[in-house]
This record gives sequence, C-alpha cells and structure tokens, in this order.
Amino acid sequence: MIDEDALMKISPLRLLTAVVVVLALALPAAGLAAPGRVGVDRGVVQSVSADQIVLRTLDGGSLSFPVTPRTRVRVNGRPGAITDISPGFVAEVATNDRGRAMLVRAYGTSTPAAQVTDRGVVIAITRTAITLTTDAGTQTIALDGSTRFRVVGLPAGPRAVRPGVVVAVTHPQDGPALAVNVLKRAGA
Repeated sequence: MIDEDALMKISPLRLLTAVVVVLALALPAAGLAAPGRVGVDRGVVQSVSADQIVLRTLDGGSLSFPVTPRTRVRVNGRPGAITDISPGFVAEVATNDRGRAMLVRAYGTSTPAAQVTDRGVVIAITRTAITLTTDAGTQTIALDGSTRFRVVGLPAGPRAVRPGVVVAVTHPQDGPALAVNVLKRAGA
C-alpha cells in the first residue's frame, strides 16, 4: 500500500532537484548560444590603439574588441593603460554582452620607442595638437585619446592646459603625446 503523505513530501523535493539540475545545465548553454555573448578570448596582440585591440587567436583567426574608457587593463599582473600593450603581447580579453572589452590582461615585454620630453610655453592647444615655444623654436605635437594630462604630476584634464602655461610634453620621436604635465600655471 502506498502512503500518499510520504509521496507528497518526496515528489516536490524531487521536482525541485530536477528543475535545479535542468536550469544549471541549460543556462550556460543558452549564454554561449547568444549572439552578444559575454566571454573571454585569448590570443596574440596584432594591433592596439586607444579605441581597439586586435588579437590573433590560436586557430589563426582575428578578433577585434572595442576599448572604452571603462576598460580595465592589467599588464604583467599590474594595473596599466591600453598604451602599455604592444603587438606581440599575449592577451586575454573579457567582454560584455555588446562585445566591448571590459578587462584586458596582457603579458609581454616591449622595446619602448625612443621618447623625448619637450619643455616650453604653450602657444595653442586643440583636441588634436599642442604648440609650444621651446629653446629650439616652435614645436607642434599631436594629441590623441590616450594622452594623459597632469598638473604638477597629479591627474588633470586637458582644460588645465592653456596658452601661457609652462609644460613638459613626453612623446615618442614621431608620435602623439603620451603625457602633458603642467609645470607652472600662467601668471604664476
């Protein structure tokens, strides 16, 4: 004879267990099948800029990921900037549901391009260039999205740089400014 009270107590527990198992197996598969999947991809960096990183995957394919100001970057296990990564680095890119890079972990060594630091008084500044009067004459240096601005070594925005201020601009010989540091404000 079947005890109906015992059957009622066991069936909901078994049903709950079965539902949990089915959901646990189905959710990861559904996430992988979604076109805008969240994931992690690995490969060798082919190119990198302030707004994009391109990897060559182990199967020989190429993957491109948009980089945003919110993208976190770690280089050789330490916090870094996207500009610290060079082609040839091995990288891991974690993406959000829109395919944007949320975290980039890169490992490798790069030979830094010869950098120079020019000191002078700002004559003009635009979104794309800064013009200085230096001991060697007038010099215009390109700016881009990865240029960092500082006031006496502390982070600042581009609005801190105005005509008349004394700055030190660090840049590769033929490249955009990596850093613009305001050394002395105008009239100070």
